[in-house]
Amino acid sequence: MATSSSSLNLLEKAVNAIEQAAHDMLDSEPDVPFTASTDLLSLSPNEQERIRSKEEASYRTRPTLSAIHFCLTSSMAMLAICQSLIEQPPTQSPRERERRWKKLASDAKMAGRTAYRAALVLSDPSANEGPGGQGGAPPSGT
Repeated sequence: MATSSSSLNLLEKAVNAIEQAAHDMLDSEPDVPFTASTDLLSLSPNEQERIRSKEEASYRTRPTLSAIHFCLTSSMAMLAICQSLIEQPPTQSPRERERRWKKLASDAKMAGRTAYRAALVLSDPSANEGPGGQGGAPPSGT
């Protein structure tokens, strides 16, 4: 695949723009918690439940911020994958090519899971704010 240096330059600018947007929007906020499922497997069921509950509570109280975080994270990962594909060496051993493709597939899965996490946050009817921070449904019993 022949690509120009201008294509790579555009990808770098896109990554930089997303990183700057994330910095501007998220750095003054508390971190959005996320623990990968594979990391949870080594924990006890009680510890897994504690971590999941903490994450879900954070997403429900800050759904807009959480969704922005996950969307930007996914976008940066996908652009990094594109950059890796464009910059791959023209000649690779079969073993090196297989290793690189497996890593890129793994990275793409993680980016997809992060985007899916944003979709889950946005579709949670119990979230405390609507898109744009406009407030969600009133609490039950009011």
